[in-house]
Amino acid sequence: MHTAFALRNHARFRTTGYDLGIFGQAVREWAAGRLPASAIRTASAPPGFEGEALPLLGDHFHPVVALLGPVYRLVPRVEVLLVAQAVLVSAAVYVTGRTAQRHLPGLWGAGPVVGAVCGLAWGTQSLVGFDFHEVAFALPLLALACRAYLDGRLRAAAGWAAGLLLVKGGPGGDRRLVFGLLVVHKARDGRDRAGRMAAGWWGRRWRRCWC
Repeated sequence: MHTAFALRNHARFRTTGYDLGIFGQAVREWAAGRLPASAIRTASAPPGFEGEALPLLGDHFHPVVALLGPVYRLVPRVEVLLVAQAVLVSAAVYVTGRTAQRHLPGLWGAGPVVGAVCGLAWGTQSLVGFDFHEVAFALPLLALACRAYLDGRLRAAAGWAAGLLLVKGGPGGDRRLVFGLLVVHKARDGRDRAGRMAAGWWGRRWRRCWC
């Protein structure tokens, strides 16, 4: 459904040449074995830049987009990005639904209902209908990290959350949230004084960044 929606939007000229064009050029460069750069992004480059194509890893650090390079090499069409985004979103919805089914066994139909609500939510539809954005890679990673956390598999949760470092550079509130939950969980065990100190440090950092 998400794939059909995204491709229909593109066929009706409802996608733009900016974000989809930038990432299309980035994936094309990855497919050719070169670091990503975009001539489109040059139009709004920082003052002082004089090249023909802006290096994208210096603009936003998202090396995870390189995973689409081999697919683009086989099917050199920008629609590959739209399909990939829809698949990533659908994967996150599936994991979320399965997680609800596992952890809400007393609620009949919790998995399908939560999955449907997540998949049909306005934010989800807006992402699928908005060109392409690297944040799509973050959705399944966040879903898997939360599922591992709820299962009590803290190392696995930390591992999935660490993958978010490859999605986008910057402060990353989602990464702080997941790692903060892990630190607080460790501190609540009452067995690790360092964990309690880390929880306090994380809390101060969170307030400083978001307040």
